[in-house]
Amino acid sequence: MKQPNAFQPFLFSSFQKKHSLTLGDLKWKAFEVHDFLGDSEDWGMVIENMLTEKNPALLAKLSLGTDHDMFCISSDDRDALHDIAEIVSEFYDNDVLLDACIERYAQYDFVPNQPVPCQ
Repeated sequence: MKQPNAFQPFLFSSFQKKHSLTLGDLKWKAFEVHDFLGDSEDWGMVIENMLTEKNPALLAKLSLGTDHDMFCISSDDRDALHDIAEIVSEFYDNDVLLDACIERYAQYDFVPNQPVPCQ
């Protein structure tokens, strides 16, 4: 029987106490609406800015990958990877929440905890 993936939407791998998550479907179109490519750097910006605002201690435990065609997060701390997978799974398959996260966190000049202007 196939076990459920506890790190969904990522694929989890581990080698010599170094763990990693890889995101295969980068949701390119969701980013294109906001004039971003949706590549690894854009995903990294969303995750880094989100965690800078919401959980800097978790961010300190992660390394974000820079490969263009896939987004990868690595860490020595398996639990930290599980935590980030849970955070991403909350918005990854929900188009409205994904769009809101991209709009909020896909910013080069992001300022944490700054009020979002009404649209």
